[in-house]
Amino acid sequence: MTYSHIIVIDQGTHSTRAIIYNASGESIFRSQQEIDLFYRDSLHIEQDGKQILASCQSVLTDAHKFINDNKLEGIAMALSTQRSTVIAWNVKTGEAITPALSWLDTRTQDELKEVSLAENVIKEKTGLPLSAHYGASKLQWFLKHDERVQQAQLENNLKFGPLAAYLIFNLVEQQPLYVDYSNAHRTLLWNLQTKCWDNDLLEAFSIDESNLPEPVPSDFEYGELKNYGYPLVLVNGDQNSAVYGYGKLAEQTTFINMGTGAFVLANSKQQPVLNTKLLASITYSSEHEQEYALEGTVNGAGAAMTWAESEWSISDIESLSWQKVEEVPIFLNSIGGLGSPFWRSDVSPQFLDVNKSHNDYTKEQCMAALMESIVFLLMINIEEMFKHGVVTNQLLVAGGMSKDKHLCQCLANVSSVSVVVSNFKEATSRGAAWLALQRPEWGVLESKIFNPVNDNALQLRYGEFKSAMQRLIH
Repeated sequence: MTYSHIIVIDQGTHSTRAIIYNASGESIFRSQQEIDLFYRDSLHIEQDGKQILASCQSVLTDAHKFINDNKLEGIAMALSTQRSTVIAWNVKTGEAITPALSWLDTRTQDELKEVSLAENVIKEKTGLPLSAHYGASKLQWFLKHDERVQQAQLENNLKFGPLAAYLIFNLVEQQPLYVDYSNAHRTLLWNLQTKCWDNDLLEAFSIDESNLPEPVPSDFEYGELKNYGYPLVLVNGDQNSAVYGYGKLAEQTTFINMGTGAFVLANSKQQPVLNTKLLASITYSSEHEQEYALEGTVNGAGAAMTWAESEWSISDIESLSWQKVEEVPIFLNSIGGLGSPFWRSDVSPQFLDVNKSHNDYTKEQCMAALMESIVFLLMINIEEMFKHGVVTNQLLVAGGMSKDKHLCQCLANVSSVSVVVSNFKEATSRGAAWLALQRPEWGVLESKIFNPVNDNALQLRYGEFKSAMQRLIH
């Protein structure tokens, strides 16, 4: 069926948005609700599943009112969610019985040492490294440590898995037990090649397949929304959708989405790249087709700014001007754990000069060091992609942090390629709408281009940063 309007629920780490797109790709309505992220400590990072579900229902109500008031027709819905966040719920009531363990949560890092399956086997099956960020060890943690989960399992009422599955179950009238491929993938239990839960992986983490939702393609008939009847026709991970936010990614263009985390994606077309320190990601799937990307992950992007506000006591950090800082210290940014290509969760954030702390620098110097560290980590991932034949002549940058013009200019200067930043920042929701509408021809959005300029001091700091990171992890 052809639809003329798509409601996209973009459920992210800090907020839930409902955005309506028309058939021309124009955003005609937007409703947003903030949600909480609870840092119990540096490892235990949780969210309230009930609050997340309520936020989805609230913005959907707003969208429905807009549709009625404007007599819109041909409505369908798409859902994009944060990946690697997991939750358990009661299958009879739909009620969450645990907190949602955030993708930032790494409480299980020590327990990973007990996993019986070799890391290279896990990587071959999933395209992902063995990491506490992914869902498998968190689901295992529920079974070991949460009495409510243990009781629900005894009573045969337990379902758990990606946050997306919990939302599908509760938002759709038929209460289907589905999860899309992209979110199933980030559990570390789903085989990227067979497109099924993998028996070896399930056994390694002591997970019973009967407690998991059924994996299905992103492009799928999930059912109709409760109270509204709109069909849910697409579910995808947030970064998986974002790569399509400006249509089909042009040749020799690498996409970067900078939000709570920063993610680098380059097309690998119809075949996943498995032999890499990066990630193999499935960006789109239907019954007959799959598309893949090579992906790099920087955990400490927007999350690093939140961390700095707390740890460095810098209030209103986003208002600081850091463009004209001359003596920029080097900050080794491992906030949220080091993502690709290092994959270490045991490295503490620190300045290169270990004898100094944030108190020895101005707030502007600290801000400059933090922002440059994000650029440097992104560049390390881009260079890692070069090893796999990825040719990059242009960086297409989206996400909330792309509003920082100096950050974008630094990225252009370090990478020596142009950085293109669209004026429209909602890449995740627009990408989901584009996929749900079956890839229509949409007009080119206005954008700003940052061309590289020589910055020898920045390049020297990047070299020092890379060398220091290598020393730190070895």
